[in-house]
Amino acid sequence: MNTRLLTQLASIATALVCLQASPAQANDPLYLPEVLDAVEQTHPTLEAATREVERADANIRAARGGFDPLLTIRGKWTPVGYYPQGQVDALVRQATPVWGLSLFAGYRMGWGSYPIYKGDLQTLSGGEVRAGLEIPLWRDGPIDKRRAAIAEARVRGGGARNQKDAAQLELEGQAAEAYWSWVAAGQQTIVARDLLEIAQRRQEGLAAQVEAGSIERIKLIDNQRLVLERQDKLVEAEQKLRNATIKLSLYLRDNDNRPLLVDEQRVPKKFPPNQLIDAAIDAEVERALANRPDVLALRAEREAKAVKLRLARNRRAPEVNVQAFVSKDMGDGPAELRPAELGAGVVFAMPLPLRQARGEYQAAKAELAAVDAKLRGLRDKVAAEIREAHVNVDAANRRVSLAQQQVAAADELAAAERERLANGYSNLINVNIRELAAAKAATQEIDARANYQKAKANLQVATGRSPVP
Repeated sequence: MNTRLLTQLASIATALVCLQASPAQANDPLYLPEVLDAVEQTHPTLEAATREVERADANIRAARGGFDPLLTIRGKWTPVGYYPQGQVDALVRQATPVWGLSLFAGYRMGWGSYPIYKGDLQTLSGGEVRAGLEIPLWRDGPIDKRRAAIAEARVRGGGARNQKDAAQLELEGQAAEAYWSWVAAGQQTIVARDLLEIAQRRQEGLAAQVEAGSIERIKLIDNQRLVLERQDKLVEAEQKLRNATIKLSLYLRDNDNRPLLVDEQRVPKKFPPNQLIDAAIDAEVERALANRPDVLALRAEREAKAVKLRLARNRRAPEVNVQAFVSKDMGDGPAELRPAELGAGVVFAMPLPLRQARGEYQAAKAELAAVDAKLRGLRDKVAAEIREAHVNVDAANRRVSLAQQQVAAADELAAAERERLANGYSNLINVNIRELAAAKAATQEIDARANYQKAKANLQVATGRSPVP
């Protein structure tokens, strides 16, 4: 048997194993971590947020382009005229992040004849090389547009990542809400189905007794009414489950990123046990203010506005630049062009009214003040959300305890009433009342447990944590 055949047989065997394993895996209970993982991997909102992060990274790269060296080449040729001449001038300028310092180096060549007043355009036969620097003493020294653009782009890049994390946290909270509603609807459907089965089994027993002539037919018809009534309740519960399944599908997707409708068989049979919640609320508020991504995103926005304000404040200053250069001609030509030259200069420029600079400064101050106001509001909101979540968790936990006691009492009463009916001391009306009370208590316990899990998830999201049970 050759190697290729063995490989094919192994592939077939692997496929058969996968086919046998997949149905079991499809019927495994669905737990919240699987839903949260699907949210992180497939939700369109997070995909859009990821693109925003990519855009922010691209903006950082674009801002760094402000420090790319700039090459400028100029040429002029006048072959016909009283002074036939030509010039070529190439200059490379490099800006640096050091106090706005910029360096330059260049080469130029001038040939032909020049009038006396344009003698500076003439060079020796090998041309002239030059180099120098320019440094701002006031405006553009502490900060300039290039450095501000990079600083702002970096801050906004971090803010975009925080916004993505905030979007993910919000989606996870919504997914947890939808998941626990789905679990509750599934378990309540089971309660409705069990209640119907009790009436259906009783119907079979009553039919046998009617046929034997031991009871009146009216009792069979009365129980049939209960069966129909409980069938209606089951339809209502199944409708609620289907609606919850559809809402859950917005956060759970298949391999093609299409919403996935989960089978009822995957509903967990039990809720996780309740847990004691740390009541150090003030400490939780401080941790949330330090770690919640929406707070961090707004702080990044504030930092970006602060950079813009620094730039606007500096732009109100006059432009005072100092220049220094050295140049040297090479080759043959007039003797007066041979010595090296060393020079310096000062440039002063300032728009007299400074209306643009002052307007930009006032606008930047207003933008920063607006973000500060939003930050104060967000801090208050975070504290309120955490305190409210603690109240809801505590109340939900107590409701679970009360619901458990109600279920125990209602089940005991329903069992006793059924026994009395079997012994001839009760009737279907009383039995139905007790069974409906037991089913209602079971449904309320399911709601209480689901509400506890939702309240706990909301508390985790409020403190900036993933709502994993």
